[in-house]
Parts: sequence; structure tokens; C-alpha cells
Amino acid sequence: MASSETDFEVSSPAELITTYRRLADDLERVGRDGPESIAPEVSISDWMIAKRAVPILLGTVLGHPTVRDGRPAATTEIVYWDEHWQLARTLTRWYRLGRPLIGGGNQ
Repeated sequence: MASSETDFEVSSPAELITTYRRLADDLERVGRDGPESIAPEVSISDWMIAKRAVPILLGTVLGHPTVRDGRPAATTEIVYWDEHWQLARTLTRWYRLGRPLIGGGNQ
């Protein structure tokens, strides 16, 4: 589902559940059975580690467990976004969306 107010695509809750459940299952298997239990069907050659930009939230937080109320913060990657319900889910937690920054990136 993509919000008309954003310039990035986010998955539906059902797609996220499937994706993250599969990831968790894979990590549990390699942790339990070791790397020899993994038989990838895809290989990659001439590879290198790179970084890419991902959508995050920047703003002033309230109720965060490690950032003082009223302080600016940057979140982890946004994995779910619902502007109608004023919700965002990052890799680490849910956020209630307050007022957007006037002239911010989503406007």
C-alpha cells in the first residue's frame, strides 16, 4: 500500500507478516542447525557491501524508551505506514504520527 502523501512504497500487513516470518524462520534455522543447513538457490559474484538510503522518520519524540521527551530523533527504517490511522512501524517500534513538519519531505 502506498500513501499518496509519501514517495516510497510500503507493504500491506499481510505481506510484512509473510516476509518477516520467513526471515525469522531462516535465522532460527541457521542458529539452530548451523550454516551447513542453508542451501541458497541464488548466488552472487563480483559482490561488495554497499549502503542505500531507506525511508525513516525524523522528528521530535515523546515516550521513547531511550530518547528524552522533546528531543529530536531519527528512527530506524519505516516498514509500515498508514497516514489515515496516523501510524508508522519502523524496524524497532510503532510510532503515533503527530503533526508533520510544515514543508517537510512528505508534503
